[in-house]
Amino acid sequence: MAYAEVPGGYLYFEQRGAGPDVVLLNGGLADTRMWDSTVDWLSACARVTTWDYRDNGLSSTSSAPYDEIGDLLAVLDAAGIDRAVLVGVSDGARRALGFAHQHPDRVTKVCAVAGSFGEFPDPTAAEEAARIIMRAHFARIGELLDSGDIPATAAYDIAAWCPRVPDPARRLLTNLAIANSRILQMPEAHGQELDPPVKHRFAELKPPVHVLIGKHDFAGTQLWTHRLATQARETTLSVLPHADHMPMFSAPAAFREWLTHHASSSSATRSRAKRTPGQNSAAAGVIASCCIDPGQ
Repeated sequence: MAYAEVPGGYLYFEQRGAGPDVVLLNGGLADTRMWDSTVDWLSACARVTTWDYRDNGLSSTSSAPYDEIGDLLAVLDAAGIDRAVLVGVSDGARRALGFAHQHPDRVTKVCAVAGSFGEFPDPTAAEEAARIIMRAHFARIGELLDSGDIPATAAYDIAAWCPRVPDPARRLLTNLAIANSRILQMPEAHGQELDPPVKHRFAELKPPVHVLIGKHDFAGTQLWTHRLATQARETTLSVLPHADHMPMFSAPAAFREWLTHHASSSSATRSRAKRTPGQNSAAAGVIASCCIDPGQ
């Protein structure tokens, strides 16, 4: 348990375990507590760092724009991390990829889980249809927020994103969303990402990217995952048939298998073949094959 000092605030982080460095990045309305069950087993083979973004968990609140990438760099420096595997879920995947773009020398690889990037540039018909569904979801969130009922807002949001998460974990995620509801109520987020954003720059990413998506996630998120896996230069794509937006809760055994494989990979290895979206289909309720060398 420690804090990294940043301009205008501080960032809370924790470290457990020993071995190769793995840094976990939360979903947008969560904090370090979402990773407790993952850290329990991952810290047996890695030094695991979890941290809270500004306006989340035990980190400071923000009152002005700040550099998201600079914040993660401050955590790595304060935690004594030279180079790490970055594991980001949802908005955390976007943050991890943005950092990897700007600081590839500090990143072994990115494990991007259900990455969320907002509106599609030059959308296909399928992507535009998927965004219509997402806009309707966010419009309903806005209506619930206007009523002042934060618990109902959080419950609705988590139920939509996480239809396959068992009740105990869903309650955890709902309560984390309530605890971090400041973000929902801010007129605009203060975090500043790459300019232009990383969603326009997947092809420029240098570190390998391992992509994971659940078949029960929003269609828009699934389509973003396929964009990332298609456009980034060194990728694998894995699809979990029984998972949703939070596979560490909806398909914990398969998520553990996938992350153990990729997080324990040597920093010197690289995937030998790019996987296109159609190449890694899920089968029989287990993780889709990543089709890479066992040594990776």
